[in-house]
Amino acid sequence: MKKNGFGKAVVSLVVLFILVLTSAQAIQTVTITKTDTTVQSRGWYWKPSYPNYAPQGMPDFDQQQSRWKKISAGPNGTIESTVEGDDIYNPTENCIAPGTDCYLNSVASGDDVEEWIFCGPVALANCFWWFDSKYADPTGIPGDGEDQFALVEDYGAGDDHATANAPLLIENLARAMNTTGKGTTHINDMEDAIIDWFDTTGLSDKFTVQVYNRPSFSTIENEIEDSQDVILLLGSFDYVVGPLIIDQIQPLGALPEPCKITTWTDYQEFVPMASRLDAIEILLQSSGTPCDVQINVYDAPSPAAPIGSAIVNPGVLGVPTWVRFNFAPSVMLIPGSLYYFDVTQLVSGYHYQWYFDTGNPYPPGTGWMRGVPMDPYGSPFDWAFQTEYFNPPPQSVRRAGHYVTCAGVNSEDSMIAFSDPTLDVTNPASVDHNDAANISHDIYNVSIGSPQPDIDCQWWLSDYHAGYNYTVVEQAVVICPVPDTTDPSLEITKPIKALYFLNKEIMTLSGGTLIIGKIDIEATASDDDAGMDRVEFYVNMQLLGNDTEAPYIYLWSQRAFFKQTITVKAIDKAGNVASQDIVVFKFF
Repeated sequence: MKKNGFGKAVVSLVVLFILVLTSAQAIQTVTITKTDTTVQSRGWYWKPSYPNYAPQGMPDFDQQQSRWKKISAGPNGTIESTVEGDDIYNPTENCIAPGTDCYLNSVASGDDVEEWIFCGPVALANCFWWFDSKYADPTGIPGDGEDQFALVEDYGAGDDHATANAPLLIENLARAMNTTGKGTTHINDMEDAIIDWFDTTGLSDKFTVQVYNRPSFSTIENEIEDSQDVILLLGSFDYVVGPLIIDQIQPLGALPEPCKITTWTDYQEFVPMASRLDAIEILLQSSGTPCDVQINVYDAPSPAAPIGSAIVNPGVLGVPTWVRFNFAPSVMLIPGSLYYFDVTQLVSGYHYQWYFDTGNPYPPGTGWMRGVPMDPYGSPFDWAFQTEYFNPPPQSVRRAGHYVTCAGVNSEDSMIAFSDPTLDVTNPASVDHNDAANISHDIYNVSIGSPQPDIDCQWWLSDYHAGYNYTVVEQAVVICPVPDTTDPSLEITKPIKALYFLNKEIMTLSGGTLIIGKIDIEATASDDDAGMDRVEFYVNMQLLGNDTEAPYIYLWSQRAFFKQTITVKAIDKAGNVASQDIVVFKFF
């Protein structure tokens, strides 16, 4: 009875306060917005930074450390170096790999060369470090001894995100994908190592990995912007052209004949032994001003259409000169078959003379002049010419493969940014790269298509500085967090059904909540999957503020009167939201 009487007295006191009031003040709200550290400008999307362990976005570790190398054969193709320590000779790659200690003990001798080989492990270490930062304690700092996410662990440096732990992580990954035994990183070995790593760390339900062959630029930009981590395998090519080899030749040319403007007037038969025609040389001399001269190749007599053409302006030729006409693309031939080519000026008048010789000096065919197979004096003759082909034929030769981690993408201007294990446009010292705060995100232009018909790719980097003619995108490894659709757990722990006076609980109430003066709104929230991002506090659907760290508290000090609805929302890092309401009566 005393308790009920006390409650009635409190209510009466509150009513008296209300009647005395001459005015009421509406709820004042303080809106606290979470800072998005993702930098975007002029179409750029950058992998977000996390102030704990990835303060500059995607880390940019370096492979040029210690002796993370292999020995490859030099120009003679033979390994001349001696295998030392735990190094391993790999006959498949014809190289000496560093072995499980990740340190190349052997020394290159003869014309052997040493090469850095940890680009794959470094590119993957960038990804793992970034994901570990994303899902770890957002207030953590390197060296704090805390490890809330198992993707990256302490491998002997004293802390999972200590600077000294970065090379240890890289070496563990190199062993996992057998870079240490093969002297190179095959993409299937990388994929298998990632899957095993997730299994070992208990994260196989949190991540997936997928390999793309010949991915399009749009696919990669979408994956980056969807917050996946993307590793690209770049292929570097040189365009190699062998020397020109003479196939058919008639080198004699004592007599000149003015070049004509009409096709099938002056032409030469020939029977090739090669299957490809890359160039024809003819013996010309000027007889007037320079002009364009054209050679057409035919696989049938007049009036057949040409199967290949080439145009050259020979310039001023004061003496008989061999002039080369290159065919691009090459003209494909059937060895032993009869072919024809004619020579025409593209401007009428006297400009050039084509030389010939009588006596049928080229037995496989014959020359034709003014439409007949003889010179003006009735003698059989042949034009001075030689057919040529490249050996080996022009081709793109793959020289090297290299892994990089995508750090950002610009869809508007078709550009991409890398954390490159080797190349740095702005370059801290290599060891400084072990600190994730030191980065060099290098930007390159994207060219859609392939730089050469014999390179199978969908896009390439026209300004990538690798020392080769072309660098293309061959494959991609995409690491994806499994979508988290589970809401966080949430409970409002204060206020409950009770009477509060100036933030102190006076007594419990069975019928509701009565608050006089200011009060702390408190909640417990957790998320075992993506992790907690923040807790937001609302009154009557108006945001008061948020808290990003447990315990989650907001001091509600704004004046309010009568019935109010408190709403608390818990938001995890995957964007899932849990919400809870409590109806209260507040005065002052």
